[in-house]
Amino acid sequence: MIKESKKPTLMKGVIILAFSFPFLFAGPAFYFWIGAPALKNGNWFWTGLIVTLMFVGAGLIIRGIVAILDSLFDQNQSS
Repeated sequence: MIKESKKPTLMKGVIILAFSFPFLFAGPAFYFWIGAPALKNGNWFWTGLIVTLMFVGAGLIIRGIVAILDSLFDQNQSS
């Protein structure tokens, strides 16, 4: 018995992952270029904003992985 995946849910997860990668890769770069020098001057705004965006990226990754796994595995398995 071959189980089919739920393609719309799978694509939703892939799209969420695609949107999360810029947050994760650009976040540390912006922290190094903008956040850390601003923090040395006592300005917490840019550092807080960049760290928040990195956490948003991590949350999107988790949500995307959950959507992909949900599409691959059936939750109502009958044994």
